[in-house]
Amino acid sequence: MLSVIILAGGRGTRMGGVDKAQATVNGTRLIDVIFDELSAFSPHQVVVVSSRAPEVAAEVTVVSEDPPFGGPVAGIAAGANALPKEGLVAVLSVDAPASPKLLPRLIEALELNPSAKVAVIRAADGYLQPLCALWRSPVLANALSGLGECDGASVRHLLGAVEQVIEVPGDGSEQDYDTVAELNRFAQSQISGH
Repeated sequence: MLSVIILAGGRGTRMGGVDKAQATVNGTRLIDVIFDELSAFSPHQVVVVSSRAPEVAAEVTVVSEDPPFGGPVAGIAAGANALPKEGLVAVLSVDAPASPKLLPRLIEALELNPSAKVAVIRAADGYLQPLCALWRSPVLANALSGLGECDGASVRHLLGAVEQVIEVPGDGSEQDYDTVAELNRFAQSQISGH
C-alpha cells in the first residue's frame, strides 16, 4: 500500500510570497502538476500539508503543520499523523512537481532491499533529496517520535536517525524550483518536452 505526503507549506519567500502550490506552470497549478504525475500510481491516500489549505479533490486530505510554517519535518509529522501506520509513504515536495516519476525507482530499491528502511534520491549534482523519499510507514512514525520536537527540525536530522537508508540515483525529476526564474525554466522545459 502506497500513501503520499505532499509538502506544500512554507511562506514562498523566494517565490516573492507566492504560495508554491498555487504557482502555475503553463496555466496549471504546481499542486495539480504533481497530482497528474501521481495519478499513474493510484496511491491509497494522498495528504497535502499546507497552512494555506489549497483547493484539492475531495479524496485528498489537507492538513496543516503544527505550528503553521513549522518547517518540513513539522509538515511530514502532520502528514504522517493522517496516514495509516502500514505500507509505504512517499514524502514529496510540491516545488519538485516531476518527482513522482522517481517512485518506481524508490519502490524497487525497497523491494530489492527488504532490510532497508528508507529509499532517498541522490541528485546528479550529489545532493541528497530527503523530500524525494520513500519510507516504510512504521519507520517514519518511529523516527518522528524519536525526534521529539518537529518545529524547525532538519529533514536531514530526521533521515539521519534511521539506519539502513538506501540512496537511489535521480534522473533530474527530483529538481525543485524555489524561485520564479527557476519555475519559468521548468515551464519552458515542459513546452519543449525536455
